[in-house]
Amino acid sequence: MKGLNNIATAAALFLGLAVAAPAAAQSLCVKASRANLRAGPGTDHRITWEVNRYMPLVQVGTEGDWLKVKDVDGDIHWIFKPLVTSEIDCVTISAPKANIRKKPTTRSDKWFTVEKYTSFKRVGRQDKWIKIEYEKETMWIFHTLVWPG
Repeated sequence: MKGLNNIATAAALFLGLAVAAPAAAQSLCVKASRANLRAGPGTDHRITWEVNRYMPLVQVGTEGDWLKVKDVDGDIHWIFKPLVTSEIDCVTISAPKANIRKKPTTRSDKWFTVEKYTSFKRVGRQDKWIKIEYEKETMWIFHTLVWPG
């Protein structure tokens, strides 16, 4: 089948027909306070994970009003399109635990510690530090501790 697909693409190009390129993955952010990720496109599919606001996801497909997405662990789920946006940049903790700091340096006091899957709105970056926001407070986390980094 792979050879036939290449022949069809070559024939379309030769005839001057448009050939659709594969859709690029799009970064999304959950904008609802809570959202259900599902095993398939529709509410009749089981819930695979309930996530909070600012959980980042990567769109890898679509079916109607449902988006096929990949999470921080590489697992595939489906989410209802109105629950996410590409207008907000967000990150989630990918390490088992992470220190949140008031300034972008390890010399800064640890403000508090969070666990994996805690998510934040990303509002900036300085060198290898990610500036995050939660409840109108800004704080810093080292880039290797979040996804996407």
